[in-house]
Amino acid sequence: MTFAEQVEGLTGPHARYTPLLWKLLTSVAVSMAARAGARLAARLGMPAAKHTLLRLVRSHPEPPVGRVRAVAVDDFALRKGDVYATIVVDLEARRPVEVLPGREAGPVAAWLTAHPEVEIVTRDRARAYAEAARTGAPQARQVVDRWHVWNNLTEAVEKMVGAHHGCVKQADAELPGNRGELAVPPEPSDGYLDVNGRERASVARTTRRYTEVQELVARGRSLKSISRDLNLDYYVVRRYARAAGLEELLVVATHRTTLLDAHKPYLYERFSQGCHKASLLFREIRAQGYQGSASPVDRYIRLLRKGSIAPPPAKPTPNPARSLHGS
Repeated sequence: MTFAEQVEGLTGPHARYTPLLWKLLTSVAVSMAARAGARLAARLGMPAAKHTLLRLVRSHPEPPVGRVRAVAVDDFALRKGDVYATIVVDLEARRPVEVLPGREAGPVAAWLTAHPEVEIVTRDRARAYAEAARTGAPQARQVVDRWHVWNNLTEAVEKMVGAHHGCVKQADAELPGNRGELAVPPEPSDGYLDVNGRERASVARTTRRYTEVQELVARGRSLKSISRDLNLDYYVVRRYARAAGLEELLVVATHRTTLLDAHKPYLYERFSQGCHKASLLFREIRAQGYQGSASPVDRYIRLLRKGSIAPPPAKPTPNPARSLHGS
């Protein structure tokens, strides 16, 4: 059996690193996280695996919360559409101070009650957080953050435009210089039917969900119970329940824009010329500036083969050889 005396500040029992090296690696891990920290540590002559740095971060003691004057409260998804939690952020220190289970009023109100020094609570429009702030911190001023102000304005404008989509199209057609034609050509069969006259899947799904939600709301059911019964996210159910009408939802469902929209005329032209290879067409539009993945291109070409979509509005397209080779 071997006995060794530990040298304070130099060695520790069962340790593979000296306290100084452990402190340096912890600083790197906290500042740069795992992968980047491992690369920096190797350059500094302190090679360590990324998993080692993660363990250092987890074992690093959190600084005490102390007094918090202004906090932000918001929800985030631990598992999108299923499990959610609430995060509390110290706005002055710019760091999270607590993660609470769920997104109900109770845990947030209890945390605010334990911190009577809170003077400002920043939140979104969720009624649960409003109730938590009133109950747990009646002395605090409630403020809506800038992101939610702009998001609420955007939703209001989108809702208004969606509810008056027909009026907007008519006004666009009557603008001087349009010669009685729409500046943006309408989709075939008013956008709700495909070129074969069949109802689009997105239209059928939206109509079914809207009908189900409205029927349950009329019976007096709560949005949470509807969310559970229909297996839909709470905020999706709320959007269907608050919609002014089905037309508002259908406009959103049938007029979504994608990164591929600007390149569809070119793809259709190349498809008409006999090029049906999606991988080749993907490389061509990537050379033209397409930033998306190959999956939408492959899906669009499959639909063209089936003849289930109409040709997009034509526009001048570059020569594919020039796009690929720059000559």
